Amino acid sequence: MNIELPISKSIANRLLILQAIHGDELMPVSADLPEDVQILHRALCLIASSPHCLIDVGNCGTAMRFLTAYCAQLDGKTVILEGVERMHHRPIGQLVDALREIGADIEYLGEEGCPPLRIKGCVLDKHRIVTINNPLSTQYISALLLIGANVITNSTSPYIYITQEVIKQYQLSPFSYHLSVEKDWSSAAFWYEYVALYGGEITLPNLFRDSLQGDKVVADIFAHLGVHTTYTAEGITIASTGVADLQHSNLQGIDARSTAQRSAEEILCQDFSACPDLYPAVALTCERLGIELHATGVESLPLKESDRLRAVREHRTDHDHRMAMALLIAGYEVDDTACISKSYPQFIEQWKSVNISNE
Repeated sequence: MNIELPISKSIANRLLILQAIHGDELMPVSADLPEDVQILHRALCLIASSPHCLIDVGNCGTAMRFLTAYCAQLDGKTVILEGVERMHHRPIGQLVDALREIGADIEYLGEEGCPPLRIKGCVLDKHRIVTINNPLSTQYISALLLIGANVITNSTSPYIYITQEVIKQYQLSPFSYHLSVEKDWSSAAFWYEYVALYGGEITLPNLFRDSLQGDKVVADIFAHLGVHTTYTAEGITIASTGVADLQHSNLQGIDARSTAQRSAEEILCQDFSACPDLYPAVALTCERLGIELHATGVESLPLKESDRLRAVREHRTDHDHRMAMALLIAGYEVDDTACISKSYPQFIEQWKSVNISNE
């Protein structure tokens, strides 16, 4: 079965900011693209058309962080950025402090260190070095890099690498780069979860081994959970092996056994610091397979669209798109599927078609 994934919103959102900064035409955005991309696109269009505006980014943390930096350097523009209640408790202080260091005029309108924000755009001193070590979100670094700020950090996240590469590739080919935006590896995680739990084979076009996206590590993680990935010129095919290869999961002395022989003593050790979006799918797969997950690098998970550590533990959606998809695949009841459109508008339709085909 072929499953068409959405485009990478990580790449698309970075591209949109670069296009806006350079005054180029924004990439076309349609209703079938991730809601996060649509939100940022609408915001950039509104900001371009008015010297004073109110932008509601909903639950889109990427738009909040990228727009904070983008609007700060728009001399003569005043923008208020707000979102849902959850957004108003998600920290943004490290980014605001860094922007203030180079001259930004940003005011908190609610809780100190969190949105909503009033931003009065001005000329920034982008040559001045700012340092953000141990960022709560690597998007703070990306937001500064996208506007051309001189930022130093001790973080080596794949998301920062994506930003650097998108900037480089956009500079080489600004008018055609949007035609090659990759499909989303983080969305593939839910189909890896499906194959690990139910077996079968799924083809995912336009995913590649040399992707810019750090979440391509999902293939390596699920190799330990009984899913083999075959790479082709057109994309990947994932298929069940029926065996959890936990001998290579950073813990010695665990035997590989068939699905029917798995027991609670089996353990998968995984660092999620560079791939936090994969945690819901991996954690719920391990739970369903009776495999103990030793997860590290999870400090950012309580600050996502939901507290994902608690949401996984309690099988709660909490209006979080990744939690909703992971819970659906794992066979749990989900009280909110509308939130899935944030990253993957086609998911419910595809999920239903997979269920029908396997009945």
